[in-house]
Parts: sequence; C-alpha cells; structure tokens
Amino acid sequence: MIVGNKFWDEEKDAPILKRNANYINRENCEYICKRAEHFYEIMLSYIKEDIDVEIKEDCNDKEILRIIKLDAERTFNKEENRSLLIQVLQSIYPITNDYHQGISFISSFLLLFLEPKEVVKIITGLHKYYLPGYFKAMPKAYVRDSRVFLSILNIFHPKLYEHIKNLITPEAFVSKWFIGLNVHVLTFESLMLFFENLLKEGEIFLFKYSIALCKTLEKEIINTSDVSKLLALLRLDQKLFPNDYKVSEGQEIGEFFLNIIHTARTVDLSNINLDKLREEAYEQMRLEEERRKQIEMERLLTDDEIIFSDEEEDFTQAEDAPESETAGVEDENEGEIKYTEDENEKKNDKNEIVAETKNVEDMKDAKNHDMKYAHTEEIKNMDNIGKGDNEEPKNTNEKNQKCGKDNINKVDVKVQINEKREMEEY
Repeated sequence: MIVGNKFWDEEKDAPILKRNANYINRENCEYICKRAEHFYEIMLSYIKEDIDVEIKEDCNDKEILRIIKLDAERTFNKEENRSLLIQVLQSIYPITNDYHQGISFISSFLLLFLEPKEVVKIITGLHKYYLPGYFKAMPKAYVRDSRVFLSILNIFHPKLYEHIKNLITPEAFVSKWFIGLNVHVLTFESLMLFFENLLKEGEIFLFKYSIALCKTLEKEIINTSDVSKLLALLRLDQKLFPNDYKVSEGQEIGEFFLNIIHTARTVDLSNINLDKLREEAYEQMRLEEERRKQIEMERLLTDDEIIFSDEEEDFTQAEDAPESETAGVEDENEGEIKYTEDENEKKNDKNEIVAETKNVEDMKDAKNHDMKYAHTEEIKNMDNIGKGDNEEPKNTNEKNQKCGKDNINKVDVKVQINEKREMEEY
C-alpha cells in the first residue's frame, strides 16, 4: 500500500500513521516492505506449517460487516484503502468466527507493507498458533493471560504488582499489548521489532514485553495513585509519550520505545510455568463467575420482597382513598387538573346525594315496618348537605358565606335542594 504513487498524499494524516514518526516515508518504503515480507517466513519457522487462506468478497453477517466498515473508516482516508481492509477483515471473520477491533489494528498495520492474502495468512497464524481465543468479542483467553501477566509481575517486581493491583485490573490495559499487539502504542520503528520478536518467540514474548514496559515505567507508576494517569502510562498514551519522547537530552528520538523491546528480549521467563499460572487464573475466574451468579440469584430473590417507592406510593394512596378522596376539575382555559377545597366539598355533597338516592330506592322495596322510619331519618340527613365544620348553616346564603363559594357553588347547592325536595315528595 505504501509504495503506491498517491498513498503519501492521500493518507499522510490517516489514523493508522499516527505512530509512524516519519520512520516510513517515500524514500524508504520499498525497503520497509521487504522487511515486512519476512514476517510470514518467521512465522513458518515457529509454527512449522503452511497456512492456506482465501479472500472473501463479502460477509454473510450484516452486523459484523457494519462494524468492519466502521473500523475501516476510522483507519484510512481513501475508500480504495478502506475497501482493502474490509476485504481482509471479512476474509478473517469465517476463520475466527468472531470479531474484535484488535484484528483491525493488526491488519491495517500489516496492509501498509503486504498484500491482503499475506495479511490474512499472518492473522490466521496468530489466531491458531500464537494467541488462540484472543480475537473474540468476549475473549476469556485474554482475560486469563492478563491475570497471568500480573502473577509474573509479582514474581519479578512485587512493589509494582501491589501498586497496580490495588488501583486497576489488568484487563483494563493489557488489551493494548495482547490483542492490539501495540499498534497505536509503539512507534513504527519499535513496532516492527516487536512483531519480529513475537513471531519468532511466540506468546511468551508478550509477557516478556509486558514486564519490560512496567520496569521501564517503574518510577512513574509508583509515583501515581490516579487511575486515569496510571492507565495512560501503561498504554503509552501519545499525550504522555509523543513520538519524539526522550528520557534525557542525550537520548535519540525513538530510543525510548526501542529500549522497551531490547529490555524485553533480556527478560528470562524460562522458570515460569505458564500452564500452571493459566490454570490458577482460570480457577480464579471460575470462582468469580460462581460468586457473580450467586449474588445475582440472591438479588432476584430479594427483589420479590421489595416494594419499590412508586408501588409503595400507590399502595398508600389506595389505603387513604376512602378517607381523603379528592377530585379533579379540568380547567377549560389551561387544560390542567386543579384540586381545591371547594371542589372536594362539592364532590362530597354530590356523593352524599347519590348515596341518599340509593337509600330511598332501597326503601321502596323494603316491606318491613321500619321502612317509614328509615325514610324519615334519611330525609333528615339531607339537611346536613353543605355543612360547615363547626356550625350547621340555616340557609343557603349562610352556607355560601361560611365556605366562601362563588356563583357556581350557589347553583350546585340549589340543585341539591331541588333533588332533596324531589326525594321528599317521592
């Protein structure tokens, strides 16, 4: 890709080139491509088996294809180069049967130097022989190995281990190293060296690199208790470690990053039982998952006995309703429900009248000697309609004066009196 006539004009500010630091340019691009062509040869010397792949022209999973296209847009500027990346990613998907953005990082870096089919071969080899299970949407193998890294760190640098462990989990930052393979982390010069050593040594080099990086940043890590700052350090965030970062004035540009790789090559992990540490990490993950399920089950059982605040409010209102029933009257101008003392009183009055009417209807059907007496008592009770709190009004005017009702209320009282007279006549 980088040897194309238009590449350096069209893609000079592409996101994938942010860590290039002018290591690759028009003049040396052919030499860098030849160096990258040895990647697959190095892989073959490690896996001892040729890899056969085919390029796919489409992807049957529409959701995966949508994500792949988005990742391509985030990587290259020109549609032609995006299409090449999409072609590679949709060819890898049937092999991994899943997708992780880390695949896009690695593929886009390799596509700068290699043909699409060669890129698919290398990614396939990484998936099958180097990092099985890493390129998943939920990669348990990666989570396991991130914890293995922390265990190894405890062996080599206990103080660093304690400090990091007390602030963050390894899953929060190791993905940049283990899944993204340091694309967007290391400068291109050091990244080329990283790939060569990883393909030569296998997965163990990831742990060696991780130990070397933490050792390189030991002072900065120990001196911060800020989680965000610590994450930025461990990810070699470009704001903290720009491409021209130097520890001292005497250091060459790019030397800081190269020294991490050189240090990683000297880390001796020959006495580390990787399989045993992985078994321990898996057991820890299993216990955590069991505990999580137990907590979830307890929460579900507890929820059955909980009355939430809104339910409690409804329950309380339902209990209080017979004692303090309120009514709403829609305001014709504002379209709102207004609750007032007068409106409550009017509704109570009407309810009493309805109740009295029902009682009279019931008395009509009664055939015992108490019917006449009950009728008389009910008629007497009608005089209580519209009473004040302390004194019974003698007439309608007194009632209006006591309650402070307006003309509408007067009409309501007249209606009530007429209804009472009709009941008496009945």
